[in-house]
Amino acid sequence: MRVLMLSRFHYSGVMSHILSLAAGLSRMGVKAVVIVTDCPSAYQEQLRRYQQYFPCFAENRPENILKMARHYRFDLLHLHDLSLVKLAQRLLHSLRIPCGVTLHQENSPSGNLFLLPGLSFIITPYPAARGIPAGLRQKLVFIPEGVDLETYTPAPKEGFKVTFIGEKGGFTGEGATALLKAAGLADLELELICPQPLPLLKGHFYGWQLDSSPVLSGSQIVVGRFRGLLEGMACGNAALIMGRSYGGMFNSSQYPPGLSFPALSGDGNDPPCYRSIFFDLSTLLKDRALLESMQQQGRQFVRENCDLRLIAEHTCRVYRHAAGK
Repeated sequence: MRVLMLSRFHYSGVMSHILSLAAGLSRMGVKAVVIVTDCPSAYQEQLRRYQQYFPCFAENRPENILKMARHYRFDLLHLHDLSLVKLAQRLLHSLRIPCGVTLHQENSPSGNLFLLPGLSFIITPYPAARGIPAGLRQKLVFIPEGVDLETYTPAPKEGFKVTFIGEKGGFTGEGATALLKAAGLADLELELICPQPLPLLKGHFYGWQLDSSPVLSGSQIVVGRFRGLLEGMACGNAALIMGRSYGGMFNSSQYPPGLSFPALSGDGNDPPCYRSIFFDLSTLLKDRALLESMQQQGRQFVRENCDLRLIAEHTCRVYRHAAGK
C-alpha cells in the first residue's frame, strides 16, 4: 500500500508526529512518502536524513509534487494541514484516490473538509474534538499520538534539568516569563526547545528540534503541551502542562488505558503564574519519591496508550478500509 503524507512545515509536534508515523508505517510494509511544503532551509538537511527510513521531501512547487505523486502511484492521500486543501484537491482530481485528514488541534477550522473529494476519514488525537460538521462526524476516528519508545527512552540523568518545549503559537510571552522566573527562583537548569531564544539565566537553547529525544532523555521534568509532553514522559520526565495557561502536574495514574484520554492543551483563561510553577518545580525537586513515581507512571502511560507500534497498526487499518485493500 502506498500513502502520501502531506503537510506544511510546523514548529510544533506536528512534524514529529508525521515523521514518527511514517517510520512506524514503513516498518509494517506500508510505502509512506512524506512531502513537506514551506520547509525552512535550516531544516531541509534534517528532513533528508529521514530518507534512510522512508522517502521524505521538502517541496513547494505543485507541479513537482504532482509528478512525485504520479511516480509513486499512491493509493491514498493523508493530509495533515487543511491550509493545503487546494493542493490536495489538485492531487485528488488527478490521481482519483481517496483521502483522509488528521486534525492536529482540538479546534481546527474544518469547514473546508467538504472541499476534499473522496474524504474517507478524519483522525483526531483528541477524543473531545470540537467543530466537526455534523455531516462528517461519522468519519471521525480517535487515534492518539504515537511515540517511538525505542527512540524516546530514559537515559542516565545528571543534575536536575527541566526541558521546556515551546511550540510556535503554543505559549505566551507572559507564560515564558513566568516559567523563567520560577526556574530562576528554584535555581534550576532550563533546557529550551523553541523556535526563538528566551533570556535564560541557567541552561541551554537548542532551537526547534525535529527529534527532541537527546535533550528529553537527560532531563527530569518536561514542561509543555500535547505531543511534547508525551515524548517527555516517554523519556522518563515528570510532566507539567503549560500552553497559553498553566495546567499543573499531569497525574497519568488518573487515566487508565482505554477508558479516557487527558486534555494536554494547556488552554485556559488565566495566564501562567510563576508562583504556581515554582511551587510544583520545588515540590518535585524536594520530593524525590514523588518525582520518581511521576516519571515511572508517565512512561507507563505512554507505553499503554501511545506506543507507536500500536498506533501505526490502528492507522494502517483505517488506511486499508479507506482504500478498500
